[in-house]
Amino acid sequence: MSENILDIGKWKEIYPFFNNVLTMYDEFDSHVDGNINERHYDFMCDHIVKTSNGELKKHKNICMKLMRNLGHRSSNSKFLYPTHDRCNVLYNWIYNSINKHSIPRDVIVKCYDDYTTIKKVRHNENICPYYSCDDIYEEPINIIMLKIFESNVDILISTLNEEKNPFTSSCQKYVCELVKIYNDMYSKFCAKRTEWGAKREKTCDILNKFYDIYKLFFFVKLQNTNKIPSPENIENDYLVKCTSHKPQMGLTSEGRTNPDTLIRMGMPATDDDSEGKLEENLPTSLGNEGNSMKKSITTTIGTVAGASTILTLLYKFTPAGTLLHSGLRGSGGRINNHAYGDDANELSFNGLVHKDFNSYNIGYEAV
Repeated sequence: MSENILDIGKWKEIYPFFNNVLTMYDEFDSHVDGNINERHYDFMCDHIVKTSNGELKKHKNICMKLMRNLGHRSSNSKFLYPTHDRCNVLYNWIYNSINKHSIPRDVIVKCYDDYTTIKKVRHNENICPYYSCDDIYEEPINIIMLKIFESNVDILISTLNEEKNPFTSSCQKYVCELVKIYNDMYSKFCAKRTEWGAKREKTCDILNKFYDIYKLFFFVKLQNTNKIPSPENIENDYLVKCTSHKPQMGLTSEGRTNPDTLIRMGMPATDDDSEGKLEENLPTSLGNEGNSMKKSITTTIGTVAGASTILTLLYKFTPAGTLLHSGLRGSGGRINNHAYGDDANELSFNGLVHKDFNSYNIGYEAV
């Protein structure tokens, strides 16, 4: 995995199609000089850095940027009602700033303390609250990147679906990088339930949600599915479509789906002799003609099993499903809980409902 993908500040050359994300990151990293609240930020950060065992020359500038980025004393709506996307990019900026400049954690926490206090006084719960990802998730920066993917699926879809788009290749590479993050983390933390704890469980919850969204992205939204790995065979397809310069050693004979992927899809894993076991249960008295029929039946059953997954997604997330259930969507673009429960809401792409945002944090933990 390229380390550049973890730092949005380096995306201008490698992922130029993310205009909105790049603009936000540049805004977060820009100088505070000339800001109407510069003197206030200067005074506050002088105190915060000194009481946090920080270095004024090294850390005060980042503190002032964070105060500005959070919207201290600002009445601008982008600070009063921050979107998920804005919060995700802000978290990436904070994480990279901490690593680049060795910012003491207390500096970040104290900036947030003042920020949340002001929000409470104004009775405004629409915030990007701070919780250390390190305390909640394994490999937190990767979790942040998966959330940024989720917030920008529409951009990826429009780029990949548009014919002769100059950014198609870089968009494919971006998706491949995210698939690799997912594959590596799933194999490391979720494939085998050993040393299972709250931190690992929450990490796997995020990975499973990413996988569900990726299925919707691939099966329902994407026009040309040959461009990126299929979720039905995500590990091996990654080798084919994302690392074409490497030997394709991960492919199974006859293109069989990896057992781990079947488990993730909620389907029983099969061994190498699964087709043989299926044929054992079919009639054998038809001779050679029966053999042909058995092959046809085996193929048909496999096709139907695969199609059922697609039909389920289409039923839930396309107009066809809406026609079948008039109560599918409620007000505000959220999916009616009486029809499908919370799972459908987690997969919708209709944006942020601000009344729910007070439970959204850097750890993406619903509290």
